[in-house]
Amino acid sequence: MILTYSGRSAIGAKSIAISSDGQIQAVRRSQGDINWGVANANTLLNSDTSSATNKRVMRNLFAKYDVPMPKLYKFAERGDWKFPCVGRPDNHMKGRGYWLCRNWNDVDKALVGTRRKKAATHFMEYIEAPREYRVHIFQGKSLRISEKLHTAFHEYTTIKPSHNVKHVRKAAKQAVDALGLDFGTVDILADDDNCWVLEVNTAAGLGGTMPRVWADVFIKWKEENM
Repeated sequence: MILTYSGRSAIGAKSIAISSDGQIQAVRRSQGDINWGVANANTLLNSDTSSATNKRVMRNLFAKYDVPMPKLYKFAERGDWKFPCVGRPDNHMKGRGYWLCRNWNDVDKALVGTRRKKAATHFMEYIEAPREYRVHIFQGKSLRISEKLHTAFHEYTTIKPSHNVKHVRKAAKQAVDALGLDFGTVDILADDDNCWVLEVNTAAGLGGTMPRVWADVFIKWKEENM
């Protein structure tokens, strides 16, 4: 079985292959069985990931299919904006391109960008939530959910959730389905009653036993579809 990857997704793809006991090969090309981080590939799973790669398209699809998420702001409705808010470019990785805007001057700066930081193309409400989760979804099923404990900006460890996460799992499944994907890893903010989907990753960084979890899922899928 061939797992295709791009340069940016190499580490995750190779870790899955290593965990597969030789049943999965990680190959840097655009065709195979499973797409792990290639923009568009000739694969059976996740052949087109553009809906997740372009964050503005992703959030518009969330809005279309009623996926719970931070409110998207429209320039024609400036009276509805609340500060602080968050600006994002169409494409970004981790914290790159994250604009925290506390007023209209900050919004104007975000729209221009800098040499090292992409200009924002869309803005959304800033959510204060007590917890953040990462949910791994494959073909409508939740493989694992972990709570993130941030140690620094975009650096975190994970623990087993200690709160009710039924609504978080449901939102994660909705998000992957809204983007037309076979699988994805979903980042979600939540409290006990509400949740807000931040994004879906199609080649998330993997730690702990997750490479083995994904390897087992892909191997089982291949066996059932041979």
